[in-house]
Amino acid sequence: MAALDSPLVRVERGSLQPKIIGLYHMLFKEGAKPPESDGFWVEFFILKANSSALSVILSEFSAEDLLQMQSIASTVFMRGVRFLSDSNPTIVANALDTLTILIREILAKQFTSSEVITVLVGLDRVDREFTEFVDALERIMRTGSIDLRIAALRATLSTVCCTYRTSLINFFIQRDLFAVLVQIIYDNATTSHTFEAFVLLGVLSNYDKLEAYNPYQTRLADFVDESVMQKIVVAVGKTCKEAREDYIAIADDAADGFSLESMISSYSGFAKKAKTALLQQDHQMAANNAFASLPPLSATILLATGNFVHANKYFSQVLIETKTIAQEETPFGSYISLSSYLLQHQHRSERHASYARIAMLVHRILVEDPITMQKLVSIECRSSMRLCRQRQPCLPYVKGERFLVEGILDALIGAVRHNMKKALDVPMYILAIGTIHRIISQLKRLRVRLKYYWSELWKSIFSFLRFVTGSSKHLRGIQGMPVLIDDTIRVLVLAFSAGESFLSGAADYDDLFYKLIETGELLSKLSAAYDMARENSSVGTLISISEHYNNLIKERSMFSSGHLSSELVSDIIKTGYDTLSISAQQGIDYWDRYRESDERVFLKRVGWAAVMDAQELLGRGLLPHIVPSNRIATNGNGRYAEKAV
Repeated sequence: MAALDSPLVRVERGSLQPKIIGLYHMLFKEGAKPPESDGFWVEFFILKANSSALSVILSEFSAEDLLQMQSIASTVFMRGVRFLSDSNPTIVANALDTLTILIREILAKQFTSSEVITVLVGLDRVDREFTEFVDALERIMRTGSIDLRIAALRATLSTVCCTYRTSLINFFIQRDLFAVLVQIIYDNATTSHTFEAFVLLGVLSNYDKLEAYNPYQTRLADFVDESVMQKIVVAVGKTCKEAREDYIAIADDAADGFSLESMISSYSGFAKKAKTALLQQDHQMAANNAFASLPPLSATILLATGNFVHANKYFSQVLIETKTIAQEETPFGSYISLSSYLLQHQHRSERHASYARIAMLVHRILVEDPITMQKLVSIECRSSMRLCRQRQPCLPYVKGERFLVEGILDALIGAVRHNMKKALDVPMYILAIGTIHRIISQLKRLRVRLKYYWSELWKSIFSFLRFVTGSSKHLRGIQGMPVLIDDTIRVLVLAFSAGESFLSGAADYDDLFYKLIETGELLSKLSAAYDMARENSSVGTLISISEHYNNLIKERSMFSSGHLSSELVSDIIKTGYDTLSISAQQGIDYWDRYRESDERVFLKRVGWAAVMDAQELLGRGLLPHIVPSNRIATNGNGRYAEKAV
């Protein structure tokens, strides 16, 4: 090959610019024809690609402009695809960069699928050219050098995200890249890029999975390689932990008794009294704006995690059991931690709500399966968990390891407590209350008496019922409200009828009755507000229990002067058990198993949100770096992945 000219050329006023930028300008101008000389294209692709310059040049053209320049764009694409097979790794790397930017900028325009194909390659050549393109990407990811494999991985992820809403993505669905992506995760040389590979699997496996056959769903379901699963779990845990740090950076909630209000007050503590209110408002607004920008783009990994958990029960077990040595919080402990932050802040944006829901669906799936539920209450799988305490009232602060199911309950209580508003997110509440119902039902079946602050759960549920009763004029017309109220009442009825099988002791059971007595006529008002028939309904059972104890209290009051003390009420509760009859309701602990088809609309929405976030991560160069694990040891206390030093 003849020696090439200098990669720098002189421009106006004697300054220098990369020669490749001049070639970009020469190519992409109106009326230009694509060069036919092979020498030009060799020079074009051997010069280091300037992604930012090419992106700026292409972004200045309108969709109509690019349609007129179709011959230029398609020639660059087809020449670039040919050079992906070149023996010179520099040329291959530059071709990957150029094709990635070309596809991204063209797909950013408001084109239809056919117009995209016309601009990129032409309708008559699309099958041949795009098949060759996908084959080349797969080959480079499988056999290229480490740098080229990663570059091809990122080019593939970018292209898949860009083409997600076009017919071109079908070339990636049909090619089935599962094996090569698993190889990238497995190989020690590339395992630090597990994040990109797993996110790509998540995007591909989510595409049209409820409308057509998706081979990636089958591959996920059949996968059994535990070592690869562990590497994925470590990557998920590290990503969740880093995402949580973005919330903590806004408001550090580590200290017991923390509140966002106290943080704001501390900022303005040295201000003069006249300025204090204004400073608090400024800090509140700044904090709200910062929270609204979360979760970080790396939350896109939650989609892939949800897909894998639903498709593969064995992965669900590995997710729960994997532990990283020299780290108290397990990967799944970090997942629960992030979900608690997502759920308390989910009202801030639709994107926030989407990621919170996908995290909560994973909790539901794990709770519903008897095997994974047993692991959630297993001593061997316990973990420390930093749970969100950024909103008042906070749950009790707990140090040290806890059962994983306790962390899930904490996250769900946070969701119930901190999202009450007139524009109620009914689907979110149905999912949260339904998951709580499933947890209690499974604890009952497993005969696990969980030492937990159950009082906080009952307090949250009764507070929610008080809210929906007081806001009935605004809420009763919202679709799903009857289901939500009935599900909430069923949780309480299950607790009253089966409390002895899952509550840690008599004191917890007494407290449940005490909470009901405290509500007074709340349930009757709720029943009237939502036209709930007392007969043959769960609310009727609760009203009967309440009336039973209220009658006992009235009888005792006749022999006592003044108000009864809390000690006397507690004594009445204990003695009232003998005369209390709770009618057994058939199926009170029954629930329907999760079906993806019920979440069709949501999965499409969160799928697109994850695609957009992955695309922006690539564009801004913010991909997280996952420290690889280089030794896996297994013992009787769960699976351990030793962190590399």
